[in-house]
Amino acid sequence: MLEVKRIDGIEVGNTLGASVLWNSKEHSVWWTDIEACKLYRLSWPERELEVFTTPERLCAFAFTDRDDCIVAAFETGFALFDYRQGKVLWRHTLLEKGSGLRFNDGKVDRQGRFWVGTMVVGGAEDPAGTLYCLEPNGIVSEHARDIFVSNGCCWDLNSSHFYFADSKRRTIYRYKFDARRGDISHREVFARTMIGRYPDGATVDSEGHLWSAQWGGARIQRYSPDGHLAGAIPVPVSQPTSVTFGGPEMNLMFVTSAKQGLNEWNLAREWQAGSLFVFETPFKGALGFRFSTTQLLEKSGSAEPA
Repeated sequence: MLEVKRIDGIEVGNTLGASVLWNSKEHSVWWTDIEACKLYRLSWPERELEVFTTPERLCAFAFTDRDDCIVAAFETGFALFDYRQGKVLWRHTLLEKGSGLRFNDGKVDRQGRFWVGTMVVGGAEDPAGTLYCLEPNGIVSEHARDIFVSNGCCWDLNSSHFYFADSKRRTIYRYKFDARRGDISHREVFARTMIGRYPDGATVDSEGHLWSAQWGGARIQRYSPDGHLAGAIPVPVSQPTSVTFGGPEMNLMFVTSAKQGLNEWNLAREWQAGSLFVFETPFKGALGFRFSTTQLLEKSGSAEPA
């Protein structure tokens, strides 16, 4: 195990915490509780918590160039969402509720595109999920199909490769990434996880190593750029869901978790399930990227100044 120090556990009781992100502009960490339709903001180091209600399940999101506005992957599609007003400024729906699919994990690339995949729900056995990309001009394109549970979207440091996990297959894939065109190709297996451990949300550190939350594995695993296991950080719950670096020195690791699916006995044993965990590490992360709202708001007629 890697030498780290757990410095906090924020007991928010999330059913399905996910999509944790560090906001360097506001010095705060953000995440969603998908099943509760909640967006969380925790100032750091003050630890002041704000919670915003979303109009449907918020599965992934990213920060934008507009104050109080995120680009969102709600359960049925993409949107620009003003979380303080509780107002959807622009929407592009791709799924119907009850379709057996919903959106899941995603991130913004260095060129400002928002990549998000879908997942099958309700015990469906058909890998009907799709990986989508939303351009700042509103164009949505498909880049991969035959997916059970989309997770772990992130890029290496020079944007030459794209990482993506299908959790049910216990596999992290690596694609060649064309940053200029916004396209992926030449899929290969990057890593496979042990039985009972499912790769969930992921991030890349400043050394180019991939960190993957292991649902069912009670750990965050670190992989070298060639896909070999390079250590792990244990967490006190079985279902960590997503991971990011943040803090003033970018050396703090924030980890969301879930209590979804745990029975009463497990919940009694894992009393911190659904918490946000904070670790001090000898590693550093890379800053995230923002989505430009200008073109979409002009199209929707909501382009008044923030």
